[in-house]
Amino acid sequence: MAKEPIKKQAYDLLYRKIMTCDYMPGLFLTEKDMAEETGLGRTPLREAVIRLQKDGLIQIYPRKGMRITPITEDSIQQHYQVRKLFEPTIITQYCSLYSKRELLRYETRFQQSEQEESLPHFELDAQFHTFLISITQNDILLNMYHSLMLQQVRLAMFAAHQGIRNREGNLEQHEEIIVSLLRENPEAAKDALIYHLNQSMVNSLKCVCQPDA
Repeated sequence: MAKEPIKKQAYDLLYRKIMTCDYMPGLFLTEKDMAEETGLGRTPLREAVIRLQKDGLIQIYPRKGMRITPITEDSIQQHYQVRKLFEPTIITQYCSLYSKRELLRYETRFQQSEQEESLPHFELDAQFHTFLISITQNDILLNMYHSLMLQQVRLAMFAAHQGIRNREGNLEQHEEIIVSLLRENPEAAKDALIYHLNQSMVNSLKCVCQPDA
């Protein structure tokens, strides 16, 4: 039991370095590099790296080292293709079943998050979209979305790191989705969600489609 906090600290430290782009997408590292920089012991470091690999945030190359999973135009397109296949269909089908209390809670949290740092702001966005999916009670889908939402936060943070102002309009877009669900208007909710996803995709693509990218 005593090892659990150390394992969590190791994971949280590396997670934050990846999400904040301290470790940039595509960066190659060795276990020695990471140990010297972070001061982590060999065992908690390895366990954290394996967990991050399962999350899709690190790629491991035996006897060579590891790489922070790159962000490419193709990976962004695939990411949003999956999201646009599932999320609009689900909120249309389950529109009247969402908890009104939870929707109002998210509305308040989004308003408060406007004053927060980028990472918790984008993590809230991921929590909200996971909430939209969780109405299905489908464990396979939820497991897939855990990894998908980690990538979503990283995409948003990378865009912010590149100087792309990707928080503008987020509050209004989320409120439009929430209000439509509160009114149990499936078509309006679907349209608002698709608009939000497309805006998010455009901001993500700007990161890799710039002239010097």
